[in-house]
Amino acid sequence: MKIAVLGGDGYCGWATALYLSQKGHSIAIIDNFMRRQWDHELGAQTLTPIRPLSDRLRIWQQLTGKTIELFVGDVADYDFLESTVKAFEPDAIVHFAEQRSAPYSMIDRKHAIFTQVNNVVGTMNVLFAIRELRPDCHLIKLGTMGEYGTPNIDIEEGYITIEHNGRKDVLPYPKQPGSFYHLSKVHDSHNIMFCCKIWGIRATDLNQGVVYGTMTEDFSIFATLCVAWKLRATIRRNKASAVCTTSSRNNFRYSSWRAWWKPLEKSWG
Repeated sequence: MKIAVLGGDGYCGWATALYLSQKGHSIAIIDNFMRRQWDHELGAQTLTPIRPLSDRLRIWQQLTGKTIELFVGDVADYDFLESTVKAFEPDAIVHFAEQRSAPYSMIDRKHAIFTQVNNVVGTMNVLFAIRELRPDCHLIKLGTMGEYGTPNIDIEEGYITIEHNGRKDVLPYPKQPGSFYHLSKVHDSHNIMFCCKIWGIRATDLNQGVVYGTMTEDFSIFATLCVAWKLRATIRRNKASAVCTTSSRNNFRYSSWRAWWKPLEKSWG
């Protein structure tokens, strides 16, 4: 398959790109390196040294003979995204390309608005690009369990049966986000669900618990490929009409990166 990994320079995206490349898929990374600018703005540094992406891609090719394409640009820029999708023609898009920090989104008005615009507009652009250019493309979007907050009842798998004033219905599980970042993820989930409903596109919206570590089997090939990563893994998934959402009753912890991909590989068929 041809798979585009949006945000492939980052914490989750790089490990995903290597794993899928090693599995024999044709991979393209799409990234604008904005995360590095956010870290510089805050004076933050990674716990492990991270080589430039161009170096890591070159090393990966030397070690495995596999080439990962690179497109540098912002998915919030639709002209760039449109030209990239036309050029690569992905069968699946894995979307990590968002501002991922709740505390960052709460710094002030500027950071809150940037988080909302960057995340929501970027995801909307991806949805429209799929509809207009690659309607059979499968979107895999990283959400968060933080969309649900901490209710005092079990978090159901996307939907909940409600009885009220003598009537019953199955409705999306209520969302209680705790930051402007988490709110942006809720908006993403609603937009994905809506687009699946009206356009019939395929999407997997992952709302995940915690996985942590600094090494994968692919990283272990050569130490310079390593980046510090901490993925919040998929627990379960539930299909309704054309949309697939996931949630969990508990925060499971997987030690293997592969556990995160098993349900997705089955769904691609």
